[in-house]
Amino acid sequence: MSFTDTLTLDNATGVDTVYNLQGRDLTGSTRINVATTATEPSQLIVKHSKSGVGANAVDRHLIQLTKQLNDAEGVPRAAIVNFTIAVPRSSTITAAMVYDIVSNLIDLISDGTFSGSGIGGTTNLAALLRGES
Repeated sequence: MSFTDTLTLDNATGVDTVYNLQGRDLTGSTRINVATTATEPSQLIVKHSKSGVGANAVDRHLIQLTKQLNDAEGVPRAAIVNFTIAVPRSSTITAAMVYDIVSNLIDLISDGTFSGSGIGGTTNLAALLRGES
């Protein structure tokens, strides 16, 4: 099963950002923000991988969002956000537990105010970008 070819996601203020499928392979897919250009793209990349064997097998799922802009000299600069979920295949960790962890992360980043209208609070995100922990 795959995501739809076109994904519409809210930005920080709740405005729709549309990503169209550019390619798909056995490990995942790449989508581009339709409001960007080939020379200054914003992309959404989803990849899946596996490691280990038997009781030590782990599934990894990566979501990567990038925004590239060219600086005044024409040099490409990129902001990259990665979100990785690594889950052992053993039944010790349940899907509900993973949902809780992801919810905790979203709550931390959005100061507990993430909704369809975007991120309501950016205090924690701003602190993270200043190098605080």
